[in-house]
Amino acid sequence: MIEFHKVWIEQSEAARHVREAFGLEKAIGYLVGEKLLNFLEASYDDADFAGELPPFVEGVKRICARSEMEAYLDGVRRGGALGHVASDEAYEDMQEAGAVVEDPVEWAKQILLVERMKKLLLA
Repeated sequence: MIEFHKVWIEQSEAARHVREAFGLEKAIGYLVGEKLLNFLEASYDDADFAGELPPFVEGVKRICARSEMEAYLDGVRRGGALGHVASDEAYEDMQEAGAVVEDPVEWAKQILLVERMKKLLLA
């Protein structure tokens, strides 16, 4: 049985490989902007995820230097997979095509999640 609340361990290892192959920006976008963001959101509704949040945060801190996290979090424009795989131009093209729905409530939720990540990662 897969323990989804412990998948962060594999994701952290994958981020190390992403960093080696594609650089810091892609690795931190994957690990922090996508995986930790999703994990943090799940932790609000699931006690198993909430219990794994502290070790996940510590794992991120072992992979990324504080200065790297600060630079990433200060410049994040959007979360999720599109936050680190799509350029601004590609993202705008997807919006115009209707592939990305503009939802102010979702944007506000993402902003609050990023602010919580800042507290967790930079405390």
